[in-house]
Amino acid sequence: MVRHLKKLFLLVVIVCIPLGFLTEHEHAVFPWHTIPSMDAIFGALGALLLIGAIKIVGSFASREEDFYD
Repeated sequence: MVRHLKKLFLLVVIVCIPLGFLTEHEHAVFPWHTIPSMDAIFGALGALLLIGAIKIVGSFASREEDFYD
């Protein structure tokens, strides 16, 4: 099940980034809104950063199985 979700996430990212070049913000408030697909790229990088942070924190925050024995 997790493999299917990873493949689905990757597919959505691969589809969203090229679609960003076809659309543009009508009223760009921030300078990065003028860059095509910046929202999709920012979201994908943010998700990868969160996943990496969770793995790093989980590596030293988890306990061994027999910790309370």
